[in-house]
Amino acid sequence: MQYRHESNNFDFIRLLAAAMVLCSHQYAVMDQPEPMPFGLFKLGTLGVLIFFATSGYLVVQSWERDPHAWRFAVRRFLRIWPGLAVVTAIATLCVGPIFSHDSFSSYFRSGTTWAYFSQLYLRIKLDLPGVFQANPLHVVNGSLWTIPVEVEWYGVLLVAGICGLLNPRLRYILLVLVLLYAGYIYFVFDVQHNPLSQFLSPKFGCEYGSFFCYGALLHCMRREWRANLPLMAGVLLILAGLFVAMKHAYAAVYVWLPFLVVWFGEYSTPMVRNAGRFGDFSYGIYIYAFLVQQMVVSVMGIHHSYLTTLLVTVVCTLFCAVLSWHLVEGPALRLKRYFDNRVAAAERAGQSAKQRATA
Repeated sequence: MQYRHESNNFDFIRLLAAAMVLCSHQYAVMDQPEPMPFGLFKLGTLGVLIFFATSGYLVVQSWERDPHAWRFAVRRFLRIWPGLAVVTAIATLCVGPIFSHDSFSSYFRSGTTWAYFSQLYLRIKLDLPGVFQANPLHVVNGSLWTIPVEVEWYGVLLVAGICGLLNPRLRYILLVLVLLYAGYIYFVFDVQHNPLSQFLSPKFGCEYGSFFCYGALLHCMRREWRANLPLMAGVLLILAGLFVAMKHAYAAVYVWLPFLVVWFGEYSTPMVRNAGRFGDFSYGIYIYAFLVQQMVVSVMGIHHSYLTTLLVTVVCTLFCAVLSWHLVEGPALRLKRYFDNRVAAAERAGQSAKQRATA
């Protein structure tokens, strides 16, 4: 299937975000300290924040093109679930038995093995029996935990769409709601300083939804900020500087990053805009990278240089992502078109029948 990508930079942005997460996790799986060039969080966290901001913007665009609740849900399902289902099956039925320290029979008798399939209904599991036990990390696929968070925000957006909050006429109500939510996350809960928001704590990652909402808001109010682009950029930059001075650097990142991402994404930069010419490999990279990294470390160990191991990981992950797109994700998205056409035809037939009955 030829991928019909838009002539903008969003495909490149998603690939860049996936690469950030991959490079960040490479330090973790090799038990090496990760540099924090931004001081506030790791490169992988930045990549995930970019993903959520981009997703909010593009998913609202999808709703606007076809504001139908059931078709919206089907589109999101076909984009997320098939790839997740296949990588889960591969990890459980192929990678697990090969890399487990348990015997073949013991591995398949374990309830933990079959519980791993609960990922198919978004209950993410981190371990398989005996798998990667000699690695610094025993987690099988540490990237997948963000997928239920993403899906939850799809649900929030769907409810907002049904309630009419994505209607351009109600965009200022949406603006107030997003600002109130952001105010709670960054100043009341104080995600930057609150220990409950640290890794493995109950509220870890709670700020991702605010980036999703910001991206959605940017789409709903795109006429306003496009018409006042220099002014908007200047105001946000001043506001970000003010937050930094107040020791709320995370709020400063929130104020500026989604706007910068969407601003650049809207452009059609030569060469950059062709990043998705052969397919959208970003999701495949995201869901396979950690699993591949764990296998590479299990085979090669952690004594090679970071760059050597990273190169092997990138080649193997990109191979998996390309296969995932062409064999799983792309064909699944073709079903979306078939389903949309059938539903649209049925609706037209129903409307015609109703018109004839009332004529």
